[in-house]
Amino acid sequence: MGNFIKKLFVVLLLALVQTAVCNADSFKGKIVNAETGEILVGATIRSEINPQPGWSIQTSSETDSTGCFILDTSSEGRIMFTFSMIGYKNSRKVDYAYGPEVKDTTDFGVIKLQPTALMLKEVEVTAKVPRITMSGDTIVFNPEAFKLKEGARLDELIKKLPGVERRDGKLYWNNKPIRMMMNGKDLFGGDQIIGQLPAEVANKLKLYDRKSELARHTGNDDGEEDQVLDIQVKPGFLDKWYGDVKAQYQTKKRYMFEGNARKLSDHDPQMLYLQANNANRYVDKTMNSTMNSNIDGDGKSQYGSYNYQHNWHTKGTSQYSNNRFDISANLGHYDGWNTIGKSTETFFPNKEHTFAVSENYHYKHNFKPHMEARLFAYTDSVNTISVTAKASYEKSRKTNEDKGASYGYEPNKFEYHSLNAALAAKPGDALYERLITRNRNYQSSEQQDRNLYVEYAWEHFIGKSGSFSLKGYTQISGNNEDTHNNRDLEYLREKRSETVWQFYSRDNKELTTKLGATFEHWLGKKVYVNITDNVKYSRTNTTRDFFTDNNKQNVVDGTPTTLDPNNTMSNLMHTWTNQLTLKSTITPVKALMIMPKFSWNVNREKSDYRYGQLDTTAVRTSQTYEPSIFLKWKMSRVRNMDLSFAYNTTVPELVSTFGYRNTVDPLYIYTGNPMLRNSHSHTTTYNYHRMWLRKQIVLGLSASYNKDINPIATLYSYDSSTGVYESKPMNVKGGDMLTFGLNYDQGIGVYFRLMNKFALETAKSYGFLTIVDNNDPNAVPELNLQKRLGINENFEFSYEAEKVQLTLFNRLEWNRYRYDDASYNTNPLYNSVGINATLRLSPFQVFMQLSDDFRSGYATSAMNGHKLVSWASVSYSFCKNKCQLSLFVDDIFNKDIMYDSEYSAYQRSESSANYIHHYANLSFTYRFDAKAKKK
Repeated sequence: MGNFIKKLFVVLLLALVQTAVCNADSFKGKIVNAETGEILVGATIRSEINPQPGWSIQTSSETDSTGCFILDTSSEGRIMFTFSMIGYKNSRKVDYAYGPEVKDTTDFGVIKLQPTALMLKEVEVTAKVPRITMSGDTIVFNPEAFKLKEGARLDELIKKLPGVERRDGKLYWNNKPIRMMMNGKDLFGGDQIIGQLPAEVANKLKLYDRKSELARHTGNDDGEEDQVLDIQVKPGFLDKWYGDVKAQYQTKKRYMFEGNARKLSDHDPQMLYLQANNANRYVDKTMNSTMNSNIDGDGKSQYGSYNYQHNWHTKGTSQYSNNRFDISANLGHYDGWNTIGKSTETFFPNKEHTFAVSENYHYKHNFKPHMEARLFAYTDSVNTISVTAKASYEKSRKTNEDKGASYGYEPNKFEYHSLNAALAAKPGDALYERLITRNRNYQSSEQQDRNLYVEYAWEHFIGKSGSFSLKGYTQISGNNEDTHNNRDLEYLREKRSETVWQFYSRDNKELTTKLGATFEHWLGKKVYVNITDNVKYSRTNTTRDFFTDNNKQNVVDGTPTTLDPNNTMSNLMHTWTNQLTLKSTITPVKALMIMPKFSWNVNREKSDYRYGQLDTTAVRTSQTYEPSIFLKWKMSRVRNMDLSFAYNTTVPELVSTFGYRNTVDPLYIYTGNPMLRNSHSHTTTYNYHRMWLRKQIVLGLSASYNKDINPIATLYSYDSSTGVYESKPMNVKGGDMLTFGLNYDQGIGVYFRLMNKFALETAKSYGFLTIVDNNDPNAVPELNLQKRLGINENFEFSYEAEKVQLTLFNRLEWNRYRYDDASYNTNPLYNSVGINATLRLSPFQVFMQLSDDFRSGYATSAMNGHKLVSWASVSYSFCKNKCQLSLFVDDIFNKDIMYDSEYSAYQRSESSANYIHHYANLSFTYRFDAKAKKK
């Protein structure tokens, strides 16, 4: 009986193996004589695959009467084929098998064996390492498959990974943010730190979904996960220092000095950063993030930081997140300044239009020290504690100079004029007769901000069933500001002018504290439930003393002395909030997750508010409900999709519902609106992701629909005799937006890559046309419908070889705006087509980019037309690539201009800003990269 059971088990096992083989990868081809083309019958094909280190699987087959063969494998891994026959040289090919879930067939085509008198004398090996492979549910990127220059940084490698992109300073894959890790631990220093590390340290880069701490305790997937890009470091590269020192001179008389040092370690990583420059760069490097941006149009800065982390494990918790203690201290200072020119057209209903031109010069001095400490630790195998403490101080000094003019015109008969011409116009000039107002304003202010923030949490894991946690934070902040305004105003239609001196002192103090409890529990293996209740209290006290004078005799040392009761204000606000959230994860089958969520928010606000003549105490209690649902379907390792729906309610700020009247700027008056109502919106999104591993294709599809209900817009009232605008918030008819996106990325062979990111948007929104000379409080303003069709595309086709890299690109932004009144219609277009090229002739590297930037459809004529934009660099590496000397030239033809535009249902504005361009810089960099010890 025992032998019978054993035989039955063997038969069933063989059946399962046969079933797996039928569904496995297939490799086929035809073997012929290389010299005569004669088919070779009975030639032997042997395969060897290594699915795991230390063991291999071997299979064999023979060609049939037509010289053809087919060989299947159900395992995953690097596979080597040997083709042999007596009297012929062996031939070998290396490929990759992707396991039972990928059922593609690889056709080797015709394999030619060379006849020889000596068997196995020579061996031909053809090997191609794929960019992407799979290991279970983990996507593995192979660094050796990407062409990189010697000494390349990790960020250069990551930029080449199929499907990976950087948006707004963050890395994304499949439209989802990436959490950077190294050897399974969070990358100390954040995403930007990868620019310091050499690409050589990476053995593999793994992309996977990291389960939540609860999921790893219970063994059940609760759907809470991070998309991780995990850098696997090669042996011998840890516990060593990496970094660089850089010195740069830039025309005219600009400099930059920078020093980076980073210790790469699993246990005690450290980071030190210092910089000083007057080239308009501000770099802020802390233990978990990095900011690298322009200060303004121009600027200078100094910054330094030191960051340290210690990692360890409590006994019995090595399978969970590591314990860690972080501390960071940094000190930053910058000065920034810029000049911005702006033109604004305001739409009226069948009335005179206005066109305003303005220029703003601003300067800001900022000084900001900051300290932060964080702790996360397991006290034992089922309890964790975490504490975060932040303390910061910021002192800033700002100045603003504004010049502006507004004038009217008849539609389709307007000729644009410069601001200087409008300010210089005199009585009798044709332009002067059209002018409504002119103004000059000088503002200076000093401000101090102080902030202390402490966050704390305790979590207890209840066996395999769930957890209970307490979390909270306390924040204390203070702000004070002193501001001087000096305004010169001309009301040309009324033929009068005035000078106004203003001063106000504002003080703000705030205390916020929050405490919440969460209970998570698994009901069996398929249903997870999370119940959270958060209680928050905040107290805010804001006061502002305001002084205004029109008579210079009352101004002492530039400060007015007459109290302005109309703009003096105070507000003492108490807010109690309770948020109850219920969410669940339901897993009817392994591949499908359904995640509903419902939040109930109760908010009670009390305000003692005084603004001018308004003195009131208001109490408001509001309740909002926010349901949502998220469906995630992982059809296979290479194909997944998700669908979500969320409904949100926005309660207007309590102060905006008061009937206050702000006349600080006499030309632009702001008022509250007691009739404001809640706004609502709901959003539905769909994402589909697919990979064809053998063809190295990554495809992403996305679609979303957003509906706004009672959104808040701005209603302008205009006095044609004074040129004064008065605005207040009001609810308008809701609009909607539909978005479709397509991301395609393909590696074509070893050297070519095709990438295209396409987005199509169609939107509808409403806004109020400006009310003109209407004092009737019951007047119903006219709505103006705006319809927008937008297309964005980013196309690249590149060739990447060892010494040459070429990329053809096209970047398109086009919008079609349509209104009820066709005279407002416009079609702004921006398109940049060009090429960039890199030539590596060691020790030199040359780079150049040339593009034709074309704009059309803008009201500002200087924005339209073709502009040839180009920049280039050449670098020389020496001292075994540790040193590099580089020359960079920006905007060679001096054509680039920074433009911006904004379109609404009631207004159209276009602006240009100064910034540093058309320069040359010479830089020297020394890198001290560690090297692995040779065995």
